[in-house]
Formats: sequence, C-alpha cells, structure tokens
Amino acid sequence: MISRVLAFAASRGIKPTELTYNSAEVKAGYVFFALKGVHHDGNLFIDDAVKKGAALIVSAQAPSREYGAAYFHSDDMDRDMADAAYEFYKRPSDALCITGVTGTKGKTSISYLAEAALQRAGKKVSVLGTVNYRINGKAVQEAPNTTPLALPLFKLLRQMQDAHTEALVMEVSSHSLEQQRVRHIHFDTAVFTNLQRDHLDFHHTFENYFAAKKKLFEELLSADNTKPHKTAIINADDPYGQRLIEMLRGHVRLITYALDSPADYRAADIAESLSGTAFTVNGLPGKIHLLGRHNVYNALAALCIAIANGADEKTALLGLADLPGVPGRMERIDEGQDFFVFVDFAYTDESLQRAYQTVKHFKSGRIITVFGCGGDRDRTKRPLMGHTACANSDWVFLTNDNPRTEDPRQIFADIEKGMDGFSNYEVEPDRRAAIYKAIAKAQAGDIVIIAGKGHEQTQKIGHEVLPFSDQQTAREAIRGRGV
Repeated sequence: MISRVLAFAASRGIKPTELTYNSAEVKAGYVFFALKGVHHDGNLFIDDAVKKGAALIVSAQAPSREYGAAYFHSDDMDRDMADAAYEFYKRPSDALCITGVTGTKGKTSISYLAEAALQRAGKKVSVLGTVNYRINGKAVQEAPNTTPLALPLFKLLRQMQDAHTEALVMEVSSHSLEQQRVRHIHFDTAVFTNLQRDHLDFHHTFENYFAAKKKLFEELLSADNTKPHKTAIINADDPYGQRLIEMLRGHVRLITYALDSPADYRAADIAESLSGTAFTVNGLPGKIHLLGRHNVYNALAALCIAIANGADEKTALLGLADLPGVPGRMERIDEGQDFFVFVDFAYTDESLQRAYQTVKHFKSGRIITVFGCGGDRDRTKRPLMGHTACANSDWVFLTNDNPRTEDPRQIFADIEKGMDGFSNYEVEPDRRAAIYKAIAKAQAGDIVIIAGKGHEQTQKIGHEVLPFSDQQTAREAIRGRGV
C-alpha cells in the first residue's frame, strides 16, 4: 500500500468511508485532513470533525491532547493527501487516458478546443479547468482551483472512470505541480503552451516558474509512468518550449506546433475577423470562432491533442470550428449596440497587450479599457499593466479586481506607477460603476475591453465573496443606454 495514512488506519481497524479537508462535510467514518491554508487553519476544526464522527485526523501538527479519534501526524500533508486519495479512489488515473496542459496562457482555451475536437471524433471527453469541471460534456461544478486539490481531484477521476470517459483534458497549474496535487497522475500526453510573467509572488524567479512547469514533463519521463503511448506536445515558438524539446527529444513521442518556427504542425494564411480566425495547417483549412493570432496557437495545441488521442486531422479541424467560444476569453457582448464590447481574462501585461493586438485590426474608433489587479498577488506586474493599458487605450477606467484582503488604494498606487506621464485614465474603485461609465462613454465604432475577471462570477473583497459578473454588468449597462 502506497498510502501511509490508509496503512495507519488499517492498523487501527479503521475502514474509512470518505476523505475530506472540509470539516463541514465530515460524517461517521471520514478521514479529516486538517489543512493549514492561507486564510483558514483546519487544525482549529478538529474538535468539530471529531464530534461529527471523523474516524481519523491527519495533521502536520503533533497532537497536543487526546481528541477522541485516531490521529496521524503527517510530515508532508501534500504527499499524504495525494497518496491516500490515489489509493482510496482505486487508482483511477492509471486507467484514464489523460492529457495535461501547462503554461502561462492558453490552457483554458486549449481545453475547450480539444474537447470540441475530440467530441467531433466521437469520444466521451471530460475536462478539468479554470472555468468548471465537466464529465463527458456535462458541467458538474464550478472550479475553485484550476487544478483541484488531490482529494477532490481523485474523487472526480473516479467519477470519470465510472462514467466511461475516454479522454480527460486537464489544465495543470504550476501551483498544483509544486503542491503535489497531480502526484500519482500518470499522463499520456503533456502539453506546453508558453511561459510569461505570472505567479512570481509564489515562484520568485522565472527559472523557478519554469522548473515547476517542467515537472509535468519529468513525470512523463519517469519510470513510474508506464502509459504505452506517452506524448509531449510543445510550442516550438516559445524559448522555454525549445528547452523542453531538447530535454524530451528521443525519450517520448514529440509533437511540435508553431506559427513561425519549423514544426510538425504549422499554421499559415491567418485571416482574422470579428467572427473568428481562419488559417491553414499543413495545407488543410481550419477555422475557429475565437479572435486573435494567439488563439491560432491554442487551436494548434488542441489539434495536436486530438491527434495524440486518435483523431484524424480533418475531423479534429472540423471539431475546432464547432466551438462557439470560450467563457471570458475575448468574449463579445453583443446587445445590438453600434460599438464593440469584449470581456477578457487578461490579468497580466502580456495578456492585456495581446487583447489590444487582437482588436487593433478592427479599430475604427477609440479603445476604452476597464481593468484592475488582484490583491494579495504578484505586485511586480501592476505597473506594467498600468503602462500597457494607458499606452494602448484612448481612455482607461482603473478599478477593483478581487482586492481580497489588500487595501485597494495600495493596489491602485502600484498600478499608477506605470501610468506616470499619462493623463488618459481615471480611478473608479466600484467595478460596476466603472463598467457603466465605460459603456456610457462608448460611441459608434469604439471598442470597450473589460479585462481581468473573464469567466468569474464573483468579486472577492476582504473575506467576502460577492456575486459579480462582468458579462451581466456589461449587458445591463448596454441595455440601459436603450440600444
């Protein structure tokens, strides 16, 4: 038995009925993992879990007293959760055909595109990603994390196996790789998109960030991974992708994609419009209902995923064209108005710049931007985003974007360091008011970009999580104009 926790339970005659780190879920026979997180310490809820019938407590803290339940002192909670979940849910990752997608940008769009391509090929496809978790095309829950923690992750994998999922596409974040959430997940296919500035508050340096991403491909090479057709799909236009290509060449099946560099699948003849993007891949025609050159990269990655999972090229390309759009990724808000409104998940300077590059071909009026930066997150990107917004917009509304427990005034001050010398902006802390002001300011032919939150349906202010949708707010504001 791999799991020390379950071996300990067995030695005490305990037969666990379920695993959880949420004391509110505990019932008789549960194993309760007392996780210490950023905002909550599970050790404070041990008594509550015991009262509800927990048979075993697992904690990184040594017990200070008797709790009325068996107690396992863990020296590595991340490892012990993954080991226990893998065993308890009967090793579902061994049987599933799993594709992991990592990189700074593109993971969500790639997962949606790959799902569409594989569905067109007749496969039952499940997806774990930033927007939600889907089993064979049906959303089962919104996503609290891009990659779930080990306990809910393996539970979902068990459900997917029981539902006869034939292909799983999952976004794999750098945090999940560092925190061992995907320990014991043996990938059939691993995909690398790109590496850009993000999460440096967690990783501190680009090399650390890359090292975290590289773990996905090291798993692909590990002796523990006995999957028969291991495949790496790499963006050959990215310099970090080139480093991975050198590392992987000759060890696994390697598929490369690119727009500029030599690659197995290379796009050309790119034609952009507000209804989508057309291109050719190795001479075959393709089309997606997504905007921008960057989404051609995403389409190529999805095409390669479909091919690695047994689809033929023509069928996969038809599947890419089936997808109407991706929530919160340059999502057009159209209520019949004579100006354009897009909601995008851009929350770094690179992704914001990409949004501007996407619309500049169609610009006939002004560009108006609504954006902010998240609190309790990487501060280094804030002035860069401020500069990018002002340099590419005719007017900017600087507003809140999940300030969390940080003082919004400090966030604005950080952003405004990059706006020094610009006068084309105003600070409107209320995000709803900022969106309404942007919509009211727009004239015929203008383009409004509401950036940062994308698909999110909440706003995190202090310790409160409040309902909020950029899409709904924009629609209400447009309708309020009487258009």
